Amino acid sequence: MIRVIDQANQLRYRETLERQFRFRHEIFVKERGWTAFEQDGRYEVDQYDNEKTIYVVALDDERVVGCFRLYPTQAPHMISEVFSYLVDGPVPQRSDLLEMTRISVSRDKRGGGTYYELLTGLQEYGLQQGLSAVTAVIRSFRMSVVQDAGFRVHPLGLPREVEGETLIAVMFEIGEDSLERIRRTAGITGPVLERAAQPAEALQRKLA
Repeated sequence: MIRVIDQANQLRYRETLERQFRFRHEIFVKERGWTAFEQDGRYEVDQYDNEKTIYVVALDDERVVGCFRLYPTQAPHMISEVFSYLVDGPVPQRSDLLEMTRISVSRDKRGGGTYYELLTGLQEYGLQQGLSAVTAVIRSFRMSVVQDAGFRVHPLGLPREVEGETLIAVMFEIGEDSLERIRRTAGITGPVLERAAQPAEALQRKLA
């Protein structure tokens, strides 16, 4: 299941959100050594974790097993402020384009379906919100992985070595055809996004 958390529902899902920051600490601070973003010895947080951020979290019985975050490109964002040198020409910034960062999967789920579920969730959410694409900085070897999964990927510049890794800025198209291809690749037959509770359903649960 993929849960989307934004400013409107952060209070409802505050425990999931906290577990997500702890999960990111395990991945990015402990595993990858990003100690500059450590907070309170338990969380991984930076300046792009704020009221504008949309969190997309993969859950296995409420355990966080993967995640990424989305951020408006019309605001100062990671590519515009940190990685603009990876883009040939102006950094794309428009209302139907979000930036994806911090995509990660737990060690025991790598090589399985969680990565594809996250990519499927990206397409489903993008279509719901009327997005045309998302931008991201990825390790260059991921280009072929995402393309093989069914995405249309457009490089925004040439790959460059950054702190021992070869990175590239890209744009992932959002579209019904991409969603169909990723579902087919992953063997997913229906939606992966958690369905938001309707008011009537919430009332029924309260009265039960």
